[in-house]
Amino acid sequence: MMRWDPFKEIEELQERLGRGMGFGLGRGARGEQTLAPLVDVWEDEEGLHFAVYLPGIEPDQVEVTAEEETLTVKAERPFEKQEGVAYHRVEGPYGTFVRSFSIPSVYDLGKVQAKFKNGVLYLTVPRAEETKPRKIQVEVES
Repeated sequence: MMRWDPFKEIEELQERLGRGMGFGLGRGARGEQTLAPLVDVWEDEEGLHFAVYLPGIEPDQVEVTAEEETLTVKAERPFEKQEGVAYHRVEGPYGTFVRSFSIPSVYDLGKVQAKFKNGVLYLTVPRAEETKPRKIQVEVES
């Protein structure tokens, strides 16, 4: 029998609401709440491709790390409260954005390429050379 955990249901509701507004909620390495940016992932013969949506974040605020079999994107969008301003509503996503992906060993994390354009981080993880299909020359003996 499973015990009912009301806090887990609240966290799941927060995550669903966040996804509906363009981001998800998660937990960082130290248990702090983080935002999980939306991501498109696709694969072709060259490798894996990611489009990570980071609206309002400057390229120098983005950190991409490849370690062991994990690709991690981390970004920060701090809320800069101004003196003498009365905020009536703040709906923009602010805080730490983190998203990690397990990358199979058929891809080469040592050759990740990253480009940032219009608030979207584009990552390409190429296939490892030894896993790419290659043509074998058939020799003819006489």
